[in-house]
Amino acid sequence: MKRTSPMSIAEIVDKVIKSNNLEEGMLSHRAMTVWSEVVGPVINRHTVERRVYRGVLYVRINSAPVRQELSMQRNLLLDALNKALGRQVLNDIKFM
Repeated sequence: MKRTSPMSIAEIVDKVIKSNNLEEGMLSHRAMTVWSEVVGPVINRHTVERRVYRGVLYVRINSAPVRQELSMQRNLLLDALNKALGRQVLNDIKFM
């Protein structure tokens, strides 16, 4: 094996993620974690469950009025989440 210039750990991890096609899964997981950053602590307290499946973020909310308000803000939330992720990861948000 030929030696090359040293790589940082971050570069190695990025290379492994990309070579094993794990990038989409990592970004989907990151989408669930940035939810609390985007909506803030008050809304996050009403969030019971989050999951991503095929580009759709499913969020279970324990308050009907909060769920209704979030439904009306769906497009703004979707844009904010994708912006926080750095690229278009989510196509839709479904509130349950």
